Amino acid sequence: MSAIGLHELNQRYVRLTDRCRSQWTFYQYLQGLFKHLYNSPCPIEIDFPTLFNELRQLGAGLGHPETARTEKTISQINTRLDGQARKLLEVDGQIPPSLLRRFFDRLRNQDEKVLLAIIKFYLEDRKVSEDTLDKLDILFTRLAEIPREDHSSLVRERHEIERLVGPLLHLHPPAETSAQEIDVLLHALGDLKAEVLACRTFTELVSGGALDRFRSLKRRLGETLLHPRLLPVLLETTVNIKNRFRMLWEDEETALLADTNKVRDLEKQLSGHPEMATPDLREMLEVFASAHQRFDEGRQTENLRREDALKLRIALNRILDQFDVAQLGNVPPPPSPMPSDPGLDGVAPAVEFLTPGSGAGSAISALQADGLLQEYVSKILFALELVGDDRSAAEAVKAKELATLRLEACEVDAFRRLLDTRAPLGSLDHERARLLVQAAALRIRMDDEAREIDRLERRGSEHLAETVERASQSLQRASEIERRFAWVVDDALYRGDTEFLEPLYRCRFRLLRAYSGLWLIHNDRGGISPF
Repeated sequence: MSAIGLHELNQRYVRLTDRCRSQWTFYQYLQGLFKHLYNSPCPIEIDFPTLFNELRQLGAGLGHPETARTEKTISQINTRLDGQARKLLEVDGQIPPSLLRRFFDRLRNQDEKVLLAIIKFYLEDRKVSEDTLDKLDILFTRLAEIPREDHSSLVRERHEIERLVGPLLHLHPPAETSAQEIDVLLHALGDLKAEVLACRTFTELVSGGALDRFRSLKRRLGETLLHPRLLPVLLETTVNIKNRFRMLWEDEETALLADTNKVRDLEKQLSGHPEMATPDLREMLEVFASAHQRFDEGRQTENLRREDALKLRIALNRILDQFDVAQLGNVPPPPSPMPSDPGLDGVAPAVEFLTPGSGAGSAISALQADGLLQEYVSKILFALELVGDDRSAAEAVKAKELATLRLEACEVDAFRRLLDTRAPLGSLDHERARLLVQAAALRIRMDDEAREIDRLERRGSEHLAETVERASQSLQRASEIERRFAWVVDDALYRGDTEFLEPLYRCRFRLLRAYSGLWLIHNDRGGISPF
């Protein structure tokens, strides 16, 4: 046997074993996907152990002088691999690209060798379909990114991407494309990337059309996306757009949940005040219900489409905007309570908890007009309305409507005393109740801000600085309220009103704990002390 003949035979054997490993990896991928996503066995069975045993025997006899027999064995195994490839591709044709993406999204550790083997298998097929190109796009993108613990990712350096994908592109070279056309495509990718990175909200990103244009561009490229000059840039752009989408979506997901809760609360209140629901509002609530159902189904099946999220956002905005208008223009003010009519000497109608400035008394109205605490005072008031007055303060704090706010019983009592004017304006009782109400609202706000700052820092969000700045206002207000607590406690000691001391101490120390937690986070993230 000549040296050249031996070398060629060895090269054929290496390609054969490499092809066998690719098929084996692809077969394992199919088995995992059918098991975890379809809850069923893979529809085909292939005897790879026997094949691997034949390959080992073939490798041991490569130096045998009878080369004809070795070449025949290699040809036979290649023919068998051709048949196996057709079976694997037939099964793969039943799997849409979205399922492949979902399967790899569930994998915590994505082995680079597994990705490379599956890509090799796809590229060995001479007839690459549109779905296969979509799957290759997903797999190549996984290669081009480095996952992080917070579910975001880093894009690899250009030379690293080229090192990984370069050898693969020789397996399936695309049609010849002129350098001028490649330059135009690279310029288009740069423009799309800049447009996406300039978006500041999820709604702006989705409604702006850049994502659709990017997807259409990749579809029009076809096999041209495998061009050695184009693919690395395309992958860089994809990972950057993917990260921007994820960052904006996390903000939007939180906002959607909060606004959905507002609409749900609105629906509960409308059930007790049907006269407030105009025909237009009822129609918008039906649109919201339909949009929310599609959104919820998408989340449960892990197949949420951005269009469904956008429709839910539009439905929410229409309802919240319309309801604000309805409150200002269509809802008559509640009648003034008369001393002779005990039926009106109680908590104001539910609608008053939805619009600042329309509270049951001047104390609550002033608190709801406080720009810093307005949102949290209104949130507590609304929860109190849902709980009702038939339970004691100690029982009310355990109700599901109030449990998440983690209020003290004395704080619930303070809200009620201000609402039903049991604490006369200007009295010590009134000032004490007002202090407890403000401290409760501020404590909830500071806890929310501490969690938000921590979340934004983990994601490296550009909104971190403005959130830290807003927290400065809370810290300054907390310092003021702490001084008032000291005065009220000293006064209680002076007067001998010892029954007030324990609740005052509890609320004061809980405020200090929220204050110190926020101050430490604020200081650690570079916040400027407001003192």
